[in-house]
Amino acid sequence: MAEGRRSVLMLINYYCFVIITASICLLEFPVLTCANKNFVLKTCNSTDIPDLCAQILLSDPRSVNVTDVRGLTDIALDIAARSADSASSHASDLADKYAGLPEQEPLDSCTQGWSEAADDLRDAQEQVDEANYTAAARIISEAVDNGDDCEKAFADKGLKSVMADVDKTTSDQVGLAADLIDLLNVP
Repeated sequence: MAEGRRSVLMLINYYCFVIITASICLLEFPVLTCANKNFVLKTCNSTDIPDLCAQILLSDPRSVNVTDVRGLTDIALDIAARSADSASSHASDLADKYAGLPEQEPLDSCTQGWSEAADDLRDAQEQVDEANYTAAARIISEAVDNGDDCEKAFADKGLKSVMADVDKTTSDQVGLAADLIDLLNVP
């Protein structure tokens, strides 16, 4: 009987250990997430667009695992490159829809501009990975210019842009990546 009681007590001790250990681990993760969120917010406060920076970066779950500006820059470049790809695809779809109409030419320009911007953003990301922040800053400025050309293409034709919302969102994301590269590029 004592042997059975001892086994039950050992089993209870084991389960208590497991429950306490799991509880401690679960309590620790929110602290780490909160600390990393604070890092993101602190970094964003050093950019020209702190609120938008926080909104963009905190919308990506990878951000809460990052502890340096370089990691946030990689995420921002990835977000911006995917957004530029999406903007290029959207412009291409609209160009097909507006085939033969005055909007087609600016949309073709937008398709090409955002495609080039996506390529520039990937090139900038390679430079960041190699810690060549000056080259990354130069390359990303080209991406910013490519995106601006979309709205200009509509204005030059005297047309209302059908890409304005997409251009604004994508330009904001590219601008954030540029701001973060500037933080890395401080001598």
